[in-house]
Amino acid sequence: MRCPHPWAERERRITPGGGEVETVRTPIASRRWPIVVAAIVTVGALLASCLTVATPAGAKGSSKARPTPPRGEAYPARVAVYGDSLAMQAEPYFKLLMAAADQSSATYYSSFGGTAICDWLPRMRRLAATAHFEAVVLEFSGNALTPCMAGIVDYTPAYYARYKTDTMAAIAIWVSTGARVFLVGAPVTRAQQASVHDWGALDAQYAQIAAADPGHVTYVDAGAAVEGPGGVYTRTLPCFIGEPCTGPVVKGVPSNVVRAPDGVHFCPVAEVDESCRVYSSGAFRFADAMVHALATPVLFPMTSPRTVGTTRERRPPPSGPSGRGTFGE
Repeated sequence: MRCPHPWAERERRITPGGGEVETVRTPIASRRWPIVVAAIVTVGALLASCLTVATPAGAKGSSKARPTPPRGEAYPARVAVYGDSLAMQAEPYFKLLMAAADQSSATYYSSFGGTAICDWLPRMRRLAATAHFEAVVLEFSGNALTPCMAGIVDYTPAYYARYKTDTMAAIAIWVSTGARVFLVGAPVTRAQQASVHDWGALDAQYAQIAAADPGHVTYVDAGAAVEGPGGVYTRTLPCFIGEPCTGPVVKGVPSNVVRAPDGVHFCPVAEVDESCRVYSSGAFRFADAMVHALATPVLFPMTSPRTVGTTRERRPPPSGPSGRGTFGE
């Protein structure tokens, strides 16, 4: 059996000179806990042939219990996902979470490392002409590596203009079919936190696009699911009850490694043959944030409260002696 795997590639992140904003985020701890448990159990079975889960000495699986989950959530019957390596790594968990939430939902998933929105526009047009989706998720963190981005220099006005043009083109394709579009923000990388002031400008652009068309577009800060408080980069986060807890004990709290050794991706160990052969808590959390957004009051009635697409100024995160922030490890 092939385990859930990320695709190795070099991500070019966003560092323009300009204002930054961030969404108001809901911690995963407040979400659909029965769904999460079911998905984690399934993930555990999937990975059983790939690893043996060992809980650190003294660990009880989580630092705190989850509150009672919200009730009455509904999910779209058909969902399409397009993205780069972050979406690729989250794919197995996204599908498991969707199946746990609503077994009648169908997911079309198309992602590949290093790609940009423009790489997928022709395929989107072809698919939109023959298939109907209620929701379309776009996760692109700012790559400019493929031929369709040739001649575009990172972090220049032309770079952001191109991403905006392509984002609007993708939105137009799907809104014309009756779908709602979800624009996904990526997490800060270790290198960005250490050296980049305005790393979140592409996420801010996505949020602004969504704010300008709230009837059709939602911005989802899924990157927050693998960040520390205040949006800082963190290598570890406290384990959830029920999930494999294989990371270190950080300040007395059993934790999981949520970011890859490269400081960009999610696999907690170095990939072998482009495969993550262990449980990836970071990929699971990122997937959970995307799935959760599909059941918000913006799209469906009778769901739990969640603030999506609200923005405020993003300030540089506090740095500790390591330069990686003061939360986690």
